[in-house]
Amino acid sequence: MLTISSKSRYGLQAVLSLAEHHGQGLLQIKDISRRNNIPPQYLGQIFNQLVKADIIRSVRGKSGGYRLARPPADIRVIEILEVLEGDLDLAGDGENTDAIHELLHQAQQALRSTFSLSLADLLARQEKKKQVLTFDI
Repeated sequence: MLTISSKSRYGLQAVLSLAEHHGQGLLQIKDISRRNNIPPQYLGQIFNQLVKADIIRSVRGKSGGYRLARPPADIRVIEILEVLEGDLDLAGDGENTDAIHELLHQAQQALRSTFSLSLADLLARQEKKKQVLTFDI
């Protein structure tokens, strides 16, 4: 079964928190960790990878913290997943033309298409879910 690791789920949650606060200053890792119930040391390791990939920026010092390196509309979920999971390659390289290879290639394209949405799009989905939950209570 294809699974997305907890590292990627935590990474997406944390980056989405940064997207929610985009343009409002820096967020500290302890606050992001607490809000999303992510172990702070693990989140630090995840953020190190995302900083190296230029998805987020780190500012050191007393008032330091993290922010997105680009606007949420310019960062795709697939970028984050590929940094944290590696390439999402189901079909493998080569020119195998059998039915299984073709099926895996189609699945890979569908995954890439699904995960190509921006953080802004994902944030809009999350806000919509929050509104539904608020009204259903």
